[in-house]
Amino acid sequence: MESTLLLVLLRRRGDRSPEVQRLVDFLAAPRAQDTAFDAALRQAVLHGRTVSGDVVGDELLADFDHFSVARKRQLFDVCLAVAGAVRFEPSMLRPVPAGPGADNTVGWVEMIMLSVRVLVAHGLGTAFEVTDLERDRLLRLLGASRAPVWEHHVTAHLLALLAVQQFAPDHESVERGVEGVLAFLNLDGGVPSISDLDVFSTAVAGLALARARVAPALLERLCDYLTGQQLSEGGWSFGEDMGQCDVDDTSYAMACLATVDPVRHRGALERAADYLRGMAGRDGGFPTYVQGDPSEVGMTGGAAGALAFAGPEHADLLEGAARWLLDAQRADGTFERSWSLSEANTIWRAMWALHSLPAPSRTALARRIADADAAARRFLTRAQNRDGGWGFRSGDPSDIASTCYSLLALSAMGYRVDADEVARAGVEHLLSCQGPDGSFLAAPDQVAPRPLLFDAPVFGDIWALLALASCDSNWNWQAA
Repeated sequence: MESTLLLVLLRRRGDRSPEVQRLVDFLAAPRAQDTAFDAALRQAVLHGRTVSGDVVGDELLADFDHFSVARKRQLFDVCLAVAGAVRFEPSMLRPVPAGPGADNTVGWVEMIMLSVRVLVAHGLGTAFEVTDLERDRLLRLLGASRAPVWEHHVTAHLLALLAVQQFAPDHESVERGVEGVLAFLNLDGGVPSISDLDVFSTAVAGLALARARVAPALLERLCDYLTGQQLSEGGWSFGEDMGQCDVDDTSYAMACLATVDPVRHRGALERAADYLRGMAGRDGGFPTYVQGDPSEVGMTGGAAGALAFAGPEHADLLEGAARWLLDAQRADGTFERSWSLSEANTIWRAMWALHSLPAPSRTALARRIADADAAARRFLTRAQNRDGGWGFRSGDPSDIASTCYSLLALSAMGYRVDADEVARAGVEHLLSCQGPDGSFLAAPDQVAPRPLLFDAPVFGDIWALLALASCDSNWNWQAA
């Protein structure tokens, strides 16, 4: 999607640079994982073909049950229209529900929706409906980024450039913005959806290395890097030079720092705990970006697991989060999938949180936690494939990420490779997937903008190391 948007932008600017041909070659290469949405974008921008049918509603968002579905519908429809796959329609500007439980106010959402408004208005020939205030706001947002790509969100960045190109093509922010995104062209000729994941990758890699009890000198440097990336609000972002904290990155960074040396990093941990306290919802759960947005299982599990490191003064938050997670579990033992395609991801994060509770809360909720464990265990046992691994959903072929998440869930519940046949079979399958150079080549799992997949190859190595270390018989989640 992002490669298509960039190609359209360069063509509109009359660009004939080698990067244009590289983008064409990338989009022309067949890919087995293409969706009908991907195919429609490629066929439109390469061959001028339009698409019949509703590839967004019938396929891309058919199974997407999330509070952001209305604006995602607008986003993907407009991307198809920009590429020429469909015509611009007035319905692309239908109102998006506002308020808690419907949408959020994170910066890139505002940028995307402003860009969508401009692009649709110009596409319909009604550019006069866009106000000077809206155009000025879009220019201010685009110019406020400290990173070459705005908040490292390539989708929002490109949509904003395409919108500004419509009414101020010679504005300095367009030329600078194009140069910024071209700097992140990959070797295959395409452009990624996120231009920097260094903070997130470092946090989870550090957690994995700490659990594996290796490389202490490296871990010290790694933690110094993380503390240097902590934002003034106390949280972390997924990349460098960003302004938007989020619960996910904060949780992983806290877990890493606390596992390596909670005394040395006490100040950073206390600031992060204050940030998380400010993000907690009235229902006990945690959202991803903005306080007051709907709570999500992955974020709530991550926050509760991290806050368990921060001391007994957060017992109220931990118990509230635990009760919310227990209420969120489905009868089959699963939870919403949220930021992962894998059902096991949120099972792991919920079990991590529930088994990280301080003793008084564990005692008060003992029966409910035992029932949650039993349901999760039944699901993981039923969903395990004959080869020992797990897939995104029960019945899907085994993949490395889902196998790692499943092993982490089992580990959080106390099942270890030396005493549990399900865990042992999972570890054996995971080890069989390791390459001769030590790496684990996982299928894409992370999703952004949800529900689109993006691939960060290093995650396969990180999740595998974290899972193998956690399944070791000497690891104790509660002691940690």
